[in-house]
Amino acid sequence: MSDLCVHFGECGGCQTQDVPYLVQLEMKQTALRELFETYWRPEIPVEASPAIWHYRNKVDPAFGRRYYDTPPPEGFVRESVLGFKRKGRWFWPLDVEECRIGPEGLGALLESVRGWMRRTGLQAFDSRTHEGFLKTLLVREGKRTGDRMVALITAPGDFVGRGEFIEAVQAAFPVTSLYRGIHSGSADVALADEIEVLEGAPTIEERLDIQDGETVRPLRFRLSPFSFFQTNTLAAERLYGLARCWVSERTPDVLLDLYCGMGGFALSCADLVGEVWAAEGVFSATEDGQYNARLNGVTNVSFFTDKIKNYLLTLLSEGGLPENCAAIVDPSRSGMTPKALRRLVSLAPANILYVSCNAKELARELPELLNVYELRDLRAVDLFPHTRHVEVVAWLSRREPVAAG
Repeated sequence: MSDLCVHFGECGGCQTQDVPYLVQLEMKQTALRELFETYWRPEIPVEASPAIWHYRNKVDPAFGRRYYDTPPPEGFVRESVLGFKRKGRWFWPLDVEECRIGPEGLGALLESVRGWMRRTGLQAFDSRTHEGFLKTLLVREGKRTGDRMVALITAPGDFVGRGEFIEAVQAAFPVTSLYRGIHSGSADVALADEIEVLEGAPTIEERLDIQDGETVRPLRFRLSPFSFFQTNTLAAERLYGLARCWVSERTPDVLLDLYCGMGGFALSCADLVGEVWAAEGVFSATEDGQYNARLNGVTNVSFFTDKIKNYLLTLLSEGGLPENCAAIVDPSRSGMTPKALRRLVSLAPANILYVSCNAKELARELPELLNVYELRDLRAVDLFPHTRHVEVVAWLSRREPVAAG
């Protein structure tokens, strides 16, 4: 087997597979130092991912119509392919044979599903013409448990070859849970308006073993097809362990967990604080969080479903936060909205741990935070080997007001 994926340089998923991993870490450290040098002079350590190949627990290869450099004649039916997008070409799908960062066995699954597609005559959905049936093949894996899930997302319509699809998946990539979802929109997203179990259990389970000094805090999580979960399980354990250490040193009475998803940070730290207030804008995520709290016997986490800017406005209108409060903030790649950021600064929790998968957005938001806070630590955990992305963690402590003379 070659050291590089056969699609490297063409597929947009990886950018640095041809660079030794230790050098990748140095490159990320250098990029962070240059990005944050206005605000932070010390070195920014980047913790390595425990696994650098097949580390992703979720991928969503898409069905598409083959792209040709020279447009084919009018009326020509483009061949359907299954894989990822070409680098810098969102409109150019690739027929993928393997993926070195996705779950092991993904290549065999894709080939088996392609064979089923050819035998049934089903075609990929074409967003330009709205013709075709097949949209996305969502694949999830429990790295600690071995559970696996596949969900086929299609356009509305009769599911031709349903039984043969089940056989094609189970023969190549045995799963615990197999779904068919229906998405009526034309956007290229791994979502569904309706969903049904084709075979097996409705959910799979993942486990996190979070290091806490010499002990381990084990946590169990239920995963449904569209659950929010960090895509690198083993590196996520390091990230949550870092947050747990930070919370234990701050000893807040209340921990505010913003953009909480299904409760990873909240459940990791719940035993260290009196209460956790966990907020998220997506109901299915907080529903998963409530289930996971019960699954782990955690009783002091309250989940709230609301846009973060609205949730923070509610806290402001109800008198603000307790004095001894810390906040963990983990927004999506787009960062916090301006209103959410201003309201967080107005609430002024004593300490903030800002976790960002988009360092440029964090650097853009820092000036407003630094009006009230001092940047006390900046580090990173590499959740994304062979890419330019990295998870950045910033500790900010509230500046004490200057006493009047």
